[in-house]
Amino acid sequence: MMSLETLRSIEKRVLWLASFMVHHANNVRPNPDGTKVGGHQASSASLVSVLTALYFGGVLRADDLVALKAHASPAFYAIQYLRGRLDADDLRALRSFGGLQAYPSRRKNPEIVELSTGSMGLGAVAATFAALAGRYLDDRFGVGSPAHVWVMVGDAELDEGNVWEALLEEVVPCVPNVTWIVDLNRQSLDRITPDARPRQLAALFEANGWDVIDLRWGSGVASHDRLRARLEALPHTDYHRLLRRPAGELRKALVTGADGGIDRALDAALAALSDATLAALVADVGGHDLARVLDALARARANADRPTMILAHTVKGWGTPLAADPLNHTALMTTAQIEAVRDTLGVTAGDEWARFADDSAEARLIGALPPLFSAPPARRPDPEIPDALGERFAGETSTQEAFGRVLGALGRLPAADHIVTVSADVSVTTHIAGWITRKGVWFPRAKTDAFADLPQPVQWKESPRGQHIELGIAEHNLFLLLGALGLMRELSGVTLLPIGTLYDPFVTRGLDALYHALYAGGRFIVAATPSGVSLSPEGGAHQSVITPGIGVTLPAIAFYEPVFAQDVEWILLHGLRALVDRRDGESLYLRLSTRPISQALAPPPSEGLRAAAVRGAYRLIDARTSAGYAPDRAVNIFAAGVMVPEAVAAARRLADDGVFASVIAVTSSDRLYRDLRNPRPYLHELVTADEEDVPVVSALDGHSHALAFLGGALGVTQIALGADDFGQSGTRADLYRQYGIDADALAAAAHTLLG
Repeated sequence: MMSLETLRSIEKRVLWLASFMVHHANNVRPNPDGTKVGGHQASSASLVSVLTALYFGGVLRADDLVALKAHASPAFYAIQYLRGRLDADDLRALRSFGGLQAYPSRRKNPEIVELSTGSMGLGAVAATFAALAGRYLDDRFGVGSPAHVWVMVGDAELDEGNVWEALLEEVVPCVPNVTWIVDLNRQSLDRITPDARPRQLAALFEANGWDVIDLRWGSGVASHDRLRARLEALPHTDYHRLLRRPAGELRKALVTGADGGIDRALDAALAALSDATLAALVADVGGHDLARVLDALARARANADRPTMILAHTVKGWGTPLAADPLNHTALMTTAQIEAVRDTLGVTAGDEWARFADDSAEARLIGALPPLFSAPPARRPDPEIPDALGERFAGETSTQEAFGRVLGALGRLPAADHIVTVSADVSVTTHIAGWITRKGVWFPRAKTDAFADLPQPVQWKESPRGQHIELGIAEHNLFLLLGALGLMRELSGVTLLPIGTLYDPFVTRGLDALYHALYAGGRFIVAATPSGVSLSPEGGAHQSVITPGIGVTLPAIAFYEPVFAQDVEWILLHGLRALVDRRDGESLYLRLSTRPISQALAPPPSEGLRAAAVRGAYRLIDARTSAGYAPDRAVNIFAAGVMVPEAVAAARRLADDGVFASVIAVTSSDRLYRDLRNPRPYLHELVTADEEDVPVVSALDGHSHALAFLGGALGVTQIALGADDFGQSGTRADLYRQYGIDADALAAAAHTLLG
């Protein structure tokens, strides 16, 4: 049986190392900038006991995953050091360039971090969806990993709405191998949290199908009924005032009522307790009682019916002079305080970075523990993605329709087994009904389609064999689930090809989650449709104008806005191959449209054209081949996506006026912009030296600045056209005219540039 005495010794060393590494970063290590390094000593201390029980109490298995409350990262790094996964030099480099990140980051420190956290509330949900993705893999591929996902989250983090959006998902209670440990220290950055919060949290989790374990008190105070009742009757602010009082003042504060009277019964019950014992009992909350925490973790591990939430009541700054200080969130201990903590915890001066001696009980306990997660199970074979599908597109079609067709064609290939689609309640309206009818909807248990006997645009067959995951209307959930599915190769050994669909205007709703999913290392495809003012009758609420700029500026994701249906096929296949190859680490964002475009405008397919579409643009009309071409009467029109037909019409009108207008179809402003860093940018292949003075007109169904870099990159004058204001209802012709992106506006801009 594990010795609690030994575990408490380890707990003290974790607290010390977590506190000292932050002190070292701020007060010992050279700091040329003079900027506060920070490190959250108090927020880290509140989770020391829980982390000690989890990492040293024999709870974790090698196929478990852990998502940490970001502000507890110093304690996490201390634990990795004691378990031999980090060196002392790593701790000394906390928050330095190339060193351990402020918050756990898989992207920066993958050797010790399984799941990135940091942005409030997002890490906890992303980790929960990692367990859901593991359940999907088990149903589809027989891979039972991860075995359990442990999520630590601050109580103030649960103010974030995305947390409750996730808990409301029907499928979440069906994933029992998830445990949330709420660090309920009753403090946020600026205030003591509301008194009702613990009760609300328990009720909300229970209402959403979770098993709730409330670690309110430790075993010591639990045996003192009158004292416990007195403490439970206190508002949070008054309890924290007690925690800050000197031990000699506690007794009087406890037995004195609001009216100044003395509670004689309580006074008598406390008479036999010394001041020091009484102070320890007042601070004896359940989240710092190792025995109670271990019991709760064991119960959560054994829960095979539903996920578990542990309300671990703790003290922010526990074991340090910062304990319960209302302004301790960004506070740092002074040198005198850190030395006092060192002496209290029994650490030898001059030996602050010491591990335990090899022959110690602590070292023997650590050496007998099972290994931590270091690598996924054996890698399964990756799917093979072709360069092209050979689809033929004729007549008029939109890029949204083409996306549905290409996905349907992919569904007939073996690689389709690895594709999983996700939608936030817009699967039919984003053109993946055919895929869902063919592949089915995934749910952990089979469900009957109540409308199977009626004509429907999609057959909604839910079972553990389905390949589409339907979510409620919550874009945060969509992006976080895509990120979790896109991490499964690293976490479970199976490469999934996640494709999520949503309305392009709603990318901004889930932008924080999208950014987190990319930073956390997930690789996936986002098909955002419909987009722009081309969705003319819908009005401004459903017309996205700023998303092209988002696509250009987001890291780790390639943004494309295909023009023709064949572009959609080539770019989607290229994106899927990138998910398999993992060489560039990029995901894919497709901005699609419902505007039908004549496919007769598309050039004949060729290998060269396919490569150009993937690189970001190709020349659709080359005015340089026209008779009498003169550079001083020439203009290059760069048009993205659905603006290409307008550009072609403008070029024809300009030709009648004696102007030589080339049309460059832009499939990715993102690729063109990022490629400018190369010694020989692709843009300089598209526009050659004989056009060095030819001005540029650019147009897109979105904010004009997404292409406004072209003139500067080419060293020529430019007029950038786009939808730079809120959208509105009307016909496409009305709106294109209103926002100055129709053929007349493009031609007028060309005439302006040519004087």
